[in-house]
Amino acid sequence: MQDSSRINFTKTHFLIVDDNERSLKILSELTRSFGVDKITTASSGEEAKELLSRQHFDLLLTDAHMPGCSGYELVRWLRNRPRDEDRIIPAIIISAHTREHEVAEGRDCGAHYIIAKPASPIILLERIYWIAEKQRSFIDAGVYVGPDRRWKNDAPPPEFADGRRAKDLTSDITEAVTANLSDDELAKLIQPQKAKP
Repeated sequence: MQDSSRINFTKTHFLIVDDNERSLKILSELTRSFGVDKITTASSGEEAKELLSRQHFDLLLTDAHMPGCSGYELVRWLRNRPRDEDRIIPAIIISAHTREHEVAEGRDCGAHYIIAKPASPIILLERIYWIAEKQRSFIDAGVYVGPDRRWKNDAPPPEFADGRRAKDLTSDITEAVTANLSDDELAKLIQPQKAKP
């Protein structure tokens, strides 16, 4: 794990969104153990939208699959708010389903990271550390609004030589064809390459 001894969460305000009360409590206690004092919770994407419209948060941590408004839809809504400085809030999606097409959906909606459930404290803290330590430029390109993920001066990683989305399943398919990706595989898919000077 990265050295996170320099992170001080005492002045940060996290918004945690999950429709499952037990998961919401676990995530709240987990982030509280990191030293986060200000935690606001929401049990739906719609409730989170109302909170995000009224106040500032330093991090959005949301479940991927919720009725009414999924975590993907919530992040996309946040990223597409016009002329709103809060739309660049770092967002982490937590999902029990981390198949490649769902990870791609998280990437494409503008999330910084996707983490597999159950969320490991080390993985979650490391992703938060990466967000704080390695600030990414924010892009508004019309079809994509979110952190910069361009591969600068390098070819795509070898495992994506035929195109990143070549193996994606259509949204009509409901049964998994492949296994969920591990947290390391998730990080490799979504973390940007370092730009060469």
